[in-house]
Amino acid sequence: MKESVDLPGSDPKSFRCCLCCHVKTGTLFYGIFVALGHIAFLGLLIFAAIHPDVLLQQQTQPHYDGIVVHTENGNFFQRFGTTPAKQQITKDNLCVIFGISLISFVSTLALVYGVAKNLASYLMPFFCLQVFYFCLSCLTVVGCFTYAPNIKQWVHDKGMENYPGVDHLMTLDSDYLMLLFITLLILILSIMAYLIGMVWSCYKYIQLH
Repeated sequence: MKESVDLPGSDPKSFRCCLCCHVKTGTLFYGIFVALGHIAFLGLLIFAAIHPDVLLQQQTQPHYDGIVVHTENGNFFQRFGTTPAKQQITKDNLCVIFGISLISFVSTLALVYGVAKNLASYLMPFFCLQVFYFCLSCLTVVGCFTYAPNIKQWVHDKGMENYPGVDHLMTLDSDYLMLLFITLLILILSIMAYLIGMVWSCYKYIQLH
């Protein structure tokens, strides 16, 4: 008579995500979604490499060319015009971005293949990139906290006032806007941590089965 042996951590309830979905199903759909996002982003990079004119950004500097004329009533300033400054992303930067995106895309394909074929080792590259991006995001959030007391000035300096919905946010109280800003950052980090845990649970499930 054979006895059933329960493997440690083999409780089906411990391998659930999003309240009702299995970790394998959730990880598979997550990998497919990320892969589609990488395909779209790589397509944009290829389009930008073929048409480099789309990378040109003209910014008008607050400096004006003019002349000061001394009069009896005081100084008189006559403006002749502005000098626009052009900034362009170099090909080297474009190649670096393309290389990083390609590595992420390959690791995502390995994740999807590993989940489909029950190969746990194929999940590790994507998991390591997830942890790296999470640590990098934490450092970015710490840097963003320095802008939180002056978030309106930061939005103004970045020229984001013309974005849809930003003009409405700028009318809010500074303390309320700072609280909303911090809450959004914490929510993003929480989602990233949850997805890391989902991939790790899928890795353990494949190893146990």
